[in-house]
Amino acid sequence: MLVLKFGGTSVANADAMLQIASILKEKNYPGNILVVVSAMSKVTDMLISCFEKAATHDETYQEIVQQLEAKHMEAIEQLVPYSHQIELKGRVKMLLRELEDLSKGIFLLDELSDSTKARFMAFGELLSSAVVSVALQHQGLTNRLIDSRDYIVTDGNFLNAKVDLKKSYAKVKAELANEKLVIAPGFIARSQEGKTTVLGRGGSDYSASIYAAALQADLLEIWSDVDGMYTTDPRKAKLAYSIEELSYEEAMELAYFGAKVLYPPTIAPLVAAKIPLCLKNTFNPSHKGTLISNNPKPSQNVIKGVSCIDNIALLTLSGSGMVGVPGIAMRMFKAVATCNINIYFITQSSSEQSITVGLSMADEKAASLALSQEFDADIDQDVLNPISLESPVSIVAIVGNGMIKHPGIAGTMFSILGNNNINIRAIAQGATERNISLVVKAEDAATAVNLLHDSFFKPEAVKPAAALA
Repeated sequence: MLVLKFGGTSVANADAMLQIASILKEKNYPGNILVVVSAMSKVTDMLISCFEKAATHDETYQEIVQQLEAKHMEAIEQLVPYSHQIELKGRVKMLLRELEDLSKGIFLLDELSDSTKARFMAFGELLSSAVVSVALQHQGLTNRLIDSRDYIVTDGNFLNAKVDLKKSYAKVKAELANEKLVIAPGFIARSQEGKTTVLGRGGSDYSASIYAAALQADLLEIWSDVDGMYTTDPRKAKLAYSIEELSYEEAMELAYFGAKVLYPPTIAPLVAAKIPLCLKNTFNPSHKGTLISNNPKPSQNVIKGVSCIDNIALLTLSGSGMVGVPGIAMRMFKAVATCNINIYFITQSSSEQSITVGLSMADEKAASLALSQEFDADIDQDVLNPISLESPVSIVAIVGNGMIKHPGIAGTMFSILGNNNINIRAIAQGATERNISLVVKAEDAATAVNLLHDSFFKPEAVKPAAALA
């Protein structure tokens, strides 16, 4: 069994969808294949804009529905012979009429729940998978189109649902194990109560890994518009290049710290099932891409990548009243967690007088308010200082399994930045020594990434990255 996932740029238009057909034909894979597709490029953003406009009584939501129809109809007309277009166009129009009815309901009732948002966002993958399935049929690739909501079971967290892997695997294995070629929409699922849920932005990667693990696939391939995972963001460092092989752990670290070619939760189901993952370029299929597995081949580079997360806010809780007092950290993290805020970075002084966390700037006001309320009494009594907030900042991280065997890497990292007058605001390092993270001012992030990349990746071993679209 082989599972392939094609992202938004890989299904962006008729030409891209024909490229998918070409890739599948060239593979000539002797076993079964399951293909997961994202929504056409920019469609999910259009859907979000549509329900936001409807919720604010902006009648231009109707224009977005029309744009969505035009976009998909154009692809159909280029991919499917005229005499066979009626059925597919009818299916697409039915989905769009449902979308239009939902929009009108929001507009009239002035109500927009997370459940409704999830239903909206699901249309992108439902539309694209329908078009891709018929397009492949007309390229001689007979296939079965499925609805992933019938197979992937989640909880009721509509916009970032948690998957019940045991139930989902059982459904997939029971019904899809013997299918020759299956087309499945990514990103979408269904709760135990039968309501549409989605797996978070980038969730189509996760859908693909769920199918791969359930079917015990030989390999999962994720196809996008870049040649795998890079040593750093090519838009920030011209000498960035594609990494040949990574361990699961290294890939997770790089993905978490800003390598957008891979959605971080994707790795977990593959690790348990020991299924390798290959990141490939739809528009450069001859490139080897990046292979992610349990046992990557040895590399000369101790460090595999330099990553960066921008638009971060630092919140610091400090004060002499923290010293030797149990439960302070628990209260702090609980207050933030109650607001469903994700923490990217944590560091604590050894004297226990301060704890600093890094989180998205979009969450800084909510987190600051939650912490101020939680520690209000302590602050009033001058036991703790008012919550300190600093933004914007960026988290820069170096990643590599081999760092644990090579002393002095952290020192080299700090020296490079210090010698170039880049101030480090905070530092964090895990006990595995697989990741060393530091916080710098936002305006210093690009320079820091370039300096570290140029230092840790020898110029003679570097091949310049191709320009990204």
